[in-house]
Amino acid sequence: MNEVTNNNMETLREGSAAKDKRNETDVTLEDKTLVEPPSALYTLMVEEPAQSDDSSSYSMTLSEFEEDRWYNPTSFSDDAAEIESIQRLIKYIRVGNQTATAIALAALVDYNLRDESTQSIVINTGGTELLINLLETDHNECRHGALAVLNEMSYMLGTRRNLTNLGAIPILVKLLSDRSVDLQILSAETLANVAKIKKGRKFIRKAGGIKLMVDYMDVPHQVLKTESEMLPLVQQKLFSLLCNCSKALWSMSKSDKNKDVMRRSGIIPVMAKLLTSVHEDVVSSIMGIIVNCATQPVFRTAIKEQGMLVDILKLLKSSDIEMMNNAATVTFNCAEDPESRKLIKEQGGLNSLVNIVKVESHKCETKLIEAATGAIWKCLMNPDNVKRLEDINGIHVLVRLLDSDSEDVIANTVASLAECTKIGRNKIALRAADGLVPIIKLLQDTGHERILVNVCRVIDNCASDPLCMEQVVSNDGIRLVWSMMKFDSTLVQSTAGHTLVTLLKNTKESSDIMRSLVTGLVMLVDLLKSHDTRVLAAACAVIGILAKEPENLAILTDYDIVQRLSSLVHTSNSDLQAHLSRAIGSCCLLERNCHTFGRLDVVLPISKYIHSNSDLVKQNVTFALHGLSGDATNCVAMESCGVVPVR
Repeated sequence: MNEVTNNNMETLREGSAAKDKRNETDVTLEDKTLVEPPSALYTLMVEEPAQSDDSSSYSMTLSEFEEDRWYNPTSFSDDAAEIESIQRLIKYIRVGNQTATAIALAALVDYNLRDESTQSIVINTGGTELLINLLETDHNECRHGALAVLNEMSYMLGTRRNLTNLGAIPILVKLLSDRSVDLQILSAETLANVAKIKKGRKFIRKAGGIKLMVDYMDVPHQVLKTESEMLPLVQQKLFSLLCNCSKALWSMSKSDKNKDVMRRSGIIPVMAKLLTSVHEDVVSSIMGIIVNCATQPVFRTAIKEQGMLVDILKLLKSSDIEMMNNAATVTFNCAEDPESRKLIKEQGGLNSLVNIVKVESHKCETKLIEAATGAIWKCLMNPDNVKRLEDINGIHVLVRLLDSDSEDVIANTVASLAECTKIGRNKIALRAADGLVPIIKLLQDTGHERILVNVCRVIDNCASDPLCMEQVVSNDGIRLVWSMMKFDSTLVQSTAGHTLVTLLKNTKESSDIMRSLVTGLVMLVDLLKSHDTRVLAAACAVIGILAKEPENLAILTDYDIVQRLSSLVHTSNSDLQAHLSRAIGSCCLLERNCHTFGRLDVVLPISKYIHSNSDLVKQNVTFALHGLSGDATNCVAMESCGVVPVR
């Protein structure tokens, strides 16, 4: 055996020396004396699952496609000696004994296996299949050497796909249970790389890898509370295994099915435990998992109940941008319920979020600012948090974000200001911060639905303040809001309609403004054809105001407004009933409309609104019935309906 080993080592030395002695023309990849077909080795090919089978099934992103350009490798090193040397090593691995194979693997690891051209040589010579088969041998050194090579290669996307398609994942998962911790560590690291592709994530789950990795993450508290270099060797290895498993599950948590398996495997208490670790890389991976999982209500509830939210809020003060971003994202996702918003306030989370967006250098960190402003917006749905924002002069901070290049930042900011301006003193604060005018201008500068909706909400809230109202009028705000009723989004249309009503009620020049809107009355009548109840209610609310102006009412009548309104009276929606009644009552100011409404059988269905549970409906239907009573025939119909009791 020693003689064979010495001969093999001598041959390897000669192969290595050939780099300096052989000419480039002496060897080619097609050299049949150096490359033998892997017929003696079985190659397990795994059929790719149908894409509809799972959310993790394989599909390539644009960046993956670009990286994968060499999956059928054609790019090779210009160094012919290097090609020959790698080919010889693969040949010795294929035909040599265990010792020679172990030596060849050790030599192969010394090459830069993360290089595209080097991997191309290994793949083209059938090296990947050969290495996968070695993982199932009984020789520990061969398994370790083969896994070390595959681990290095797995940092390139093409090899990840290659390993997945060749059935390596079940073998790697099996190695997670090996008695050798070193093999477990290498296997977990390789799986962490393979888990970056969708197909790989599915196969890891199918092979039972999630449960194993969750179990390995549940390490003793001493490992979490002691710096890695201070740990005994055995615990250092446990720590390395923990890091690799957490990175793998970070990628795995992109799939909803994987999240469910992770939860059933007991990852929630493990994550709560690991969040308190002194190791930043562990906390970073756990935060990555939490960010992905916090999109599900069951995880958000667990995050709150397990006390994780308190630890996450502390990370908002981290000096690491990615850590802050993840903490802000989780805060945004968790601030869905009143209890979480209250907890965020009590833990100083709102202060931390405002401090993040205040820092000038953070403005270029778009994802961080988007997450932080989104979390601020949700927190401000709690009135106590609005009060807290006032105390730290947060409205001025928010106004400075209105010039952001990110529409999501602007949308979150305007939504936050919409929550703040529900309180009278904040309307004054917004005006004092010179924030209202740039908000109004957003109506003509963007087509972002959520921005437009919340701009209308801010203007609606501020309309009750006379000085704010002056700014709206002087900056053409009423016309801009009116133009939003032509927007494609039904949500924008309905919000703009109700805002317009508020503006017309609060302006001193309402008659002049209403006359100026005459050219848009056709559009308003057309909105009554909408299938969206909110749009219909908003259009009726605007008609109820505009029809008070005789000129507008005459034009609306010419455009068959009576017929349009009459077709809506059988609705059961209380909001539409209220505004429809107001619109009908206003249209009855023109005498001939009273008779037309009666002829179209409006009296009977609208009389039933009297029995509504809504006070607004009762108030407005009374106004409508008063208008309809201008026609004697309608009065008879009302009496027969029991509107006017017989004495």
